[in-house]
Amino acid sequence: MKKTGEVKKIIIIGAGGNSKVIIDIIQSRVQQGEKLEIVGFLDDDTAKVSMKGYPNLGLVKRMEQYNTHSDIFFINGIGNNNIRRRICQTYSDARYYTAIHTSALIGSDVSIGDGSVIMPGAVINTDSIIGKHVLINTGAIIEHDNRIEDYVHVASGAATAGDVQIGEASMLGTGAKVIQGLTIGKNTMIGAGAVVISDIPDGCTAVGVPAKVKEKKIT
Repeated sequence: MKKTGEVKKIIIIGAGGNSKVIIDIIQSRVQQGEKLEIVGFLDDDTAKVSMKGYPNLGLVKRMEQYNTHSDIFFINGIGNNNIRRRICQTYSDARYYTAIHTSALIGSDVSIGDGSVIMPGAVINTDSIIGKHVLINTGAIIEHDNRIEDYVHVASGAATAGDVQIGEASMLGTGAKVIQGLTIGKNTMIGAGAVVISDIPDGCTAVGVPAKVKEKKIT
């Protein structure tokens, strides 16, 4: 059984820009007294030997080995939704840490799933539900009563009004806006700076002001 007050040891998946921010998030939590320790990261690019002073511990498949340690938790910082989903589903029995920067504003009755990352200055307002392994990037705004499904990425400066739903593994690009009450489907990309004023279906790319479907994927 895990002892009360035991330090959580964190391994970050991926060595890209998101993972660098995750390091800052963890350090912000440590400064607030949370007992966390970054052990290192896993990345299949063996040329990446260190990141901000933390070592590359090996290939992503070593999650299986590290998962045998009860004090090890993982965070997946890979920005590509499909790759992040594949890894997290492959290692669904792993313990995942939910990383929330101390400067983020989280409203009342907000639910945030395991392994999600809430970056500096993000706002998530009351009664919103954030799924598992979601990335809410710097300065993004999720208004009240949103439903953000698993593996979504909301990029920096994007904003949703109230009662918006975003389907699994979709992405809201940098600075994109979604008006109230709309639904964005699964596996959909909303381009940077787009303004969404009508529902967007599954598996497509939508761009522009107002946002229009540019490309429909074969699903």
